[in-house]
Amino acid sequence: MKLIFSFLLIYLTSTACFSEEYRAKYLVKTKGITIGTLVWKISITKDFYETFVNLQNKGFISSFYKFSGNYYANGVNNKDILVPIKYKQIWKTKKKKREVNIFFEDFKIKNLQINPMETEIARVDLKKLKNYKDPLTSFLNILINSGSTNTIDGRRIYTLSPNKNKLSIKILIKNYKNLWADHKRNELEYLEFFREEKKLLPVKIKIKFKGRIFSLIKI
Repeated sequence: MKLIFSFLLIYLTSTACFSEEYRAKYLVKTKGITIGTLVWKISITKDFYETFVNLQNKGFISSFYKFSGNYYANGVNNKDILVPIKYKQIWKTKKKKREVNIFFEDFKIKNLQINPMETEIARVDLKKLKNYKDPLTSFLNILINSGSTNTIDGRRIYTLSPNKNKLSIKILIKNYKNLWADHKRNELEYLEFFREEKKLLPVKIKIKFKGRIFSLIKI
């Protein structure tokens, strides 16, 4: 036991030396009105990574519509290609709460848990999906490598297809399929990350959703 403890101590200490921590806080605005805040945290070592996002209502909207979202992902860092192991999402409003857990193994979907459970039958065979990642891991891979990535968020699957300029990355949503319904309506049109040189996290994020523009501005 003493030998095992010593090994773990050495391993954890050496891993921490290679770790990089990132944190950013954003105001969420639409039509010039602040509706929320978002905090994004990332920890990356040479072997592993984890990332966490917290979304919370703020400002005038809070008086009649409260919401919060917590999103977490972790996995393996394979030479700057991030491969997920687990994704967790909790979305809350005054009237509703939804929890999604996705477990990955051998580049496949090992298990998908949704609470409350879906009453519909899945339109996609999850066992046949390969090399899919959760949204947080997909975003990080795009920020690090700028390559397209297949994504699953528990309700839908799609491809995030980035077009990189010098200090911005516009991400189009392609190959969209709803897991639990027959329609293919895609309400998320695109995202755009605006960056500073040599900075991982963007200084601004623009999202077009349901025809409206949402801006996340770093503070």
